Amino acid sequence: MNKEIEILVVEDSLTQAEQLKFILEKKDYKVKVVNDGLQALEYIGKSMPDLVITDILMQKMDGYELCQEIKEDDKLKHIPVILLTSLSDPIDVIKGLKVKADNFITKPYNEHFLVSRIQHMLINIELRKNRISEIGIEVFFAGEKHFINSERIQIIDLLLSTFDNAVQKTKELEDTNNELKKAFETIGRLERNYRAILESNTDALLVINDNKEILYLNPAAKKLLGKNYEELIISILDFEQIKKGVKEVTINYEEGNQVIGEMCISDTDWEGKEAYLLSIRDITEKVHLREKLRIQSITDELTTLYNRRGFLSLVEHKVNFAKRNKKGMLLFFVDVDDMKCINDTLSHNHGDCALVGVSDILRDTFKENDVIARIGGDEFAILSMDVSERDVEKFVNKLLNNQKEYNDKSNYPFNISMSVGAAYFDPENPMSIGELMARADRLMYKNKNCKGRAEDYNS
Repeated sequence: MNKEIEILVVEDSLTQAEQLKFILEKKDYKVKVVNDGLQALEYIGKSMPDLVITDILMQKMDGYELCQEIKEDDKLKHIPVILLTSLSDPIDVIKGLKVKADNFITKPYNEHFLVSRIQHMLINIELRKNRISEIGIEVFFAGEKHFINSERIQIIDLLLSTFDNAVQKTKELEDTNNELKKAFETIGRLERNYRAILESNTDALLVINDNKEILYLNPAAKKLLGKNYEELIISILDFEQIKKGVKEVTINYEEGNQVIGEMCISDTDWEGKEAYLLSIRDITEKVHLREKLRIQSITDELTTLYNRRGFLSLVEHKVNFAKRNKKGMLLFFVDVDDMKCINDTLSHNHGDCALVGVSDILRDTFKENDVIARIGGDEFAILSMDVSERDVEKFVNKLLNNQKEYNDKSNYPFNISMSVGAAYFDPENPMSIGELMARADRLMYKNKNCKGRAEDYNS
C-alpha cells in the first residue's frame, strides 16, 4: 500500500536527508530528496507528491516560505506539509500556523514516532477530504499580533502534533531521567565499593594533591604512618617532581624506629579533581631478608670474610676508583702452609680452626677499609687502598709479627704459617684485575717455595 504514496523530502543536509530516506523506504514509501525550497516547488509542480517533509533552516528558501508557497497555490494546497523543527522557540508554532503547516516533527526524531506521525496524518487527511472550512483569526503571541487563516482542521492537526511532540519529548526526558537515576545509583554503588576496597586494603593508601594536602588515608595508612602522618609523607615525597611508578622509601619515626616501604604513585581523580594515589607497602622484612641473602652470597660462611664473588665485585669498583683518583693499591695473596697436613693428621675441625685463625690475623694486620677475602680453600686475598709500593715490607712484617703472637697464645696443636705474594697497582701504568691477581699469585708461590726476605715479596 505504501508504495503508492510518494513523499518529498526537502533537506539541505545530505546525511540527514539520506537517513530520513532510509527510514521511509524501509516502510515501503516512495521517496524523492531535494536540497532546497526552489527545487522542491519545481518538483511538486511536476509530480504532485502525496506528502512533503521539509526542514526549516535552508538556503535560498526556508521551510516556512516553501510551506506558504504550497498552501497559497490552489493546485498544491491540498498537499500536506510536515515541518522538521527543534521547536526551540514557542513562536515556531505560530509561524507554522501562519503558513498553514499541517504538522510538526521535532528533531532529533525517533524513527518509530516519525513513521507513526506520517501514517496518522495520511489517514486523517483521507478522512477529512470533504470537510474543509476556512477561518481567519487575529492572535497576540510573544509580543506580536499574528493573523491565522489556516483551515480549522489544519490548526487542530498542528496543535495536536505539537502536543504529541511535547508528550514524546516528555517521555524521552523521563526515560533519560530514569537512565540518569540508574547511572547515579550505579556510580554511588561503585563509589561505595571503591571506598570499601580502600578501607579494607592492608596496604597504606593515600590521596594527595599538588598542595601537599592529604585528601584521604585508609586505616592501614594511619597505622603505618602514625599520628604525624602529614610530616612523614612530606619527608618521603619530592612534591616538586613526583615521579610515577614504584620506588623504595624509608620512613623514620621520632622514636628512632625505621620502616622501609615500597611506594607506588599514580594519577587519580578524587571528587572531580586531579590528585595522586599513593600505595605504600611495608617491605621491611623483605628488604632485610634480601640484604641478608646478598651478604650471604658474597661472604665466606666459616671466616665471615668476603668470598671470591664478593672480593671480585668489590675489587672492580676499587680499581675503577683508583684509576680515576690516581691512587696506588697493593694486592696480597696469602696461602696457608701445610693445610693438608693439619686436615689429614689432626682433623678437618682443626683445619677450620686454622682458617679462622688466619682470618683473625689478617683483620689485625690490615686497615678496616681494606678488602679481605677467602678466595679458595686455604687461599686469601687482600686489597689495600691508597698505599705505595714501599708499604709492602711494612704490611708483611706486621703480618708475620701478628702470626707469631697468635701462635704463642694459641692452645691448638699446630702453628699457623703463611706464604705471601704482593702486586702493586700503579695508577700511572694500570693493569687489569686478572693481571694483578696473576702477579700476586705467582709471587706468593715463589715465596712459598723459598721463604724470601720481606723486601722480596713483590719482586
